[in-house]
Amino acid sequence: MGTAPSLLGLSATPAYAVPPPIDPPLPYTGQPPAGEDLCFLPATVQLELLRRRKVSAVELTRAHLARITRINPAINAFVYLVPAEQVLAAAAAADQRYRRGTQRPLEGLLIGIKDLFDYVAGMPNSFGSKPFRDLAFIPPVTSVYVQRLLDAGAIVVGKTATAEFGHKGTTDSLAYGPTSTPWDLNYNAGGSSGGSAAAVAAYLVPLAQGSDAGGSVRIPAALCGVVGFKPSQGRIPQDAPPLPHTPMLTPGPIARTITDTALLMQVMAGPSPLDAFSLLDAEQYLRALTGRVRNVRIAYCPDLDVFPLDPRVRQTVDAALDTIRSAGVHIDTVSLGLDQLQVHPLHSGTGRPATQRDLADLWLMQQSVLYAHGRDLFLVEGVGVDLLADDIAEQLAPEFAEMIRRGDATSAAAYRHGDFLRIAVHAAFERTLARYDAILSPTVATLAVPNAADGGTLGPADIGGVAVDPQIGWCLTYPANFSGHPAISIPAGQHGHFPVGMQLIGRRGHDAALLNLAYAIERRRPWATDLPRH
Repeated sequence: MGTAPSLLGLSATPAYAVPPPIDPPLPYTGQPPAGEDLCFLPATVQLELLRRRKVSAVELTRAHLARITRINPAINAFVYLVPAEQVLAAAAAADQRYRRGTQRPLEGLLIGIKDLFDYVAGMPNSFGSKPFRDLAFIPPVTSVYVQRLLDAGAIVVGKTATAEFGHKGTTDSLAYGPTSTPWDLNYNAGGSSGGSAAAVAAYLVPLAQGSDAGGSVRIPAALCGVVGFKPSQGRIPQDAPPLPHTPMLTPGPIARTITDTALLMQVMAGPSPLDAFSLLDAEQYLRALTGRVRNVRIAYCPDLDVFPLDPRVRQTVDAALDTIRSAGVHIDTVSLGLDQLQVHPLHSGTGRPATQRDLADLWLMQQSVLYAHGRDLFLVEGVGVDLLADDIAEQLAPEFAEMIRRGDATSAAAYRHGDFLRIAVHAAFERTLARYDAILSPTVATLAVPNAADGGTLGPADIGGVAVDPQIGWCLTYPANFSGHPAISIPAGQHGHFPVGMQLIGRRGHDAALLNLAYAIERRRPWATDLPRH
């Protein structure tokens, strides 16, 4: 491989300022617990205890490492763990900063980083893929948003599991096997950021980072009962190609509470010269959490007009509406008009109504082109892996290998033709958001996804007798990746012993307002204490 700058990562050094300390301090009046009970505290409370010197970073780290040792073999959230002595040394350095009064915004908090294009220089990175695991690929640089976390004092404890190159809404791979939701180990955590969501839900770490090209932050958040936030496109900058035009990919935080989510956004977000598409304005996410949402208007479209739903999911989200209304929010049940969109064959003026299968196929086609570009990227960079070489392709998930082949076979005209439908989805969202502050729906259409035994866990092939694509078609998330709007999954409640998530889609660029709406809902029905404490 060549030296940086390279296509695999443009920045070996940060090109931005470290965010200022978070002010004012977050209140905490309770007595600190001890041992593993420290793991059950929100990140913001852990941070406050560290600031007040009520607990040390080393003590906090030992508690989390002990829990990781005990729990991770069962749920498979982390696929690589930094040696404990290195993590403890970083915690000891954090304690020194607290003693000197030079602590940074996330000083001493543990975090998990997704094992995809979320690089940590010198740390193994497999993309959830057996060939890259066996190659022991190590990126030469750190991704810009990961560097911001490090510069803010977060301690990376390891890399979290992902579907192979993030190609589906579950987390399972031939390299590592399935990642389970802590609610029931026979069922999948969702994906593709399933390792991050499972790690947060199981109290292995208070914070985690994911990435979202079709719902990969929100889907596992829903199936694990935590918060997953996909910010507006460009809100968190990216510097590690391939950066897709569509569907729109963005990093995003995963946490147990909205305040913890805002804490991560305060550090990760902001413009960077390394990303030509990064948004130039800056928002104050923590200060935006006032909980004042009276007269906010929500458009409730439970099926987004075209998706079949498990009635148990619909019932659980419907039951959450009264909680939302109690915050002073007005809710109307509406149609977004997605069932009125038209799809046309290439070079034809004859259209027909688009279905959810058309929307899913558009996502699969455009993502396939991204993967074909990724294959080219690794060859250009001299990584030594051709993803479609016979000895490599046979080690890939069949669906992923087929997506690369499809991407190679897709013409530029066909790829751009897909933008007609994508832009129509964007326009439908904009028309609704001109009258409402947010759109509400379930996050996924199914209650739970059982793990497969062969490394090939997929979602359901039908919902209520209606055929859906098992990779992505059961997820109501990817339309927001067509449009670039901010979207968040928060817990709606449980059905039996499974969590159900609901998705809020906000106005483009109004990320802080969307977080505040979610915060207002959380204040009326706190969900973090619902998580199982095994």
